[in-house]
Amino acid sequence: MVKEKMIFVIDTDIFLSGFIMSSYYPVRLIDYFSDERFVIALDDRIYFEYVSVLNSAGLGFEIRDVNYLLKFINETATFVTAGKLNIDLIYQSDLKFVEVAKSARVDAIITNNVEHFESARKVITVLTPKEAFKNLL
Repeated sequence: MVKEKMIFVIDTDIFLSGFIMSSYYPVRLIDYFSDERFVIALDDRIYFEYVSVLNSAGLGFEIRDVNYLLKFINETATFVTAGKLNIDLIYQSDLKFVEVAKSARVDAIITNNVEHFESARKVITVLTPKEAFKNLL
């Protein structure tokens, strides 16, 4: 029996740390996603956050690279309609990641900011990029 691909919700900060700082594990995650070794689950709110943040003036990303990544995400990610949750997070703007993760039954949310999702750990696994590689990939 062939195992299905793992599904993750990827916090926007993973793309930023992969592009800006070339951080080892975020870069590997982007590479693994580009090689279609796992699937990203998201909704329109998350996709538009990716678009907005990655296209922000001043970050210095190559437009061609950003457009390629966004097009690839749009074509390969699993878009879901997320149910609403009532969880208090440090930043309520992060709630969309938890709602998508719960609705899509993902394997984990991957973020550099696990402390932002502490109260969400009751309903979903939250991992750093390093933990994701160590425990899942």
